[in-house]
Amino acid sequence: MNKLLIGLIALFFLSACESGKNEKIIESCFVDGPANGTQLSTNQDFKIAGWAYDKATSTSPEQVSVELSGEDTKTFVATRVSRMDVVKAFNTPGAQMSGYEATVPANSLVAGSYDITIWQETPEHKLKCVKSHLIEITGEIKPVTAVATPAPTINTTPAVTPEQPIASPRNEPAKATENNKKPEKKSKAQKKKTKTSIEESAK
Repeated sequence: MNKLLIGLIALFFLSACESGKNEKIIESCFVDGPANGTQLSTNQDFKIAGWAYDKATSTSPEQVSVELSGEDTKTFVATRVSRMDVVKAFNTPGAQMSGYEATVPANSLVAGSYDITIWQETPEHKLKCVKSHLIEITGEIKPVTAVATPAPTINTTPAVTPEQPIASPRNEPAKATENNKKPEKKSKAQKKKTKTSIEESAK
């Protein structure tokens, strides 16, 4: 119980300290994009980018955010990025991390005109930079849904090619030739004559 009470008291004092920061209006900031007067759709993400630093202390406070005020008022946390061009332009080494980028998610804002304000926080001050940079949000708030694309159907069945009938060679009767003629049977008289001839040659 005591720990809970101490925690609530600490939270109260922390909130009081935060709310007690002095608000200070500065001019050392710029909005690079979107360009002034740009029309954007409610159902698309978009990015706000530029640079901002504390000219009085020549530093770039780590905490930076982007406020859009108009039909509605919303604040989006930004991240710091390096901007050596700002360092060279103002001859301020402390402005190296003066760049900022904030993403505004789709359907975060209703349609209307919005003015951009850049906020930076130091331990002592809340630095406000207003540049009268307007953007126009158009269209109705619609849920962002991914359009499902049907996957192409893959035919896994191999193509069937009709088999061509193979012609069987015809068995034609062999033609008689001089070489394949069957030897004629010799008569007894011829055999006897041939035998006699041989005997006579042997004598």
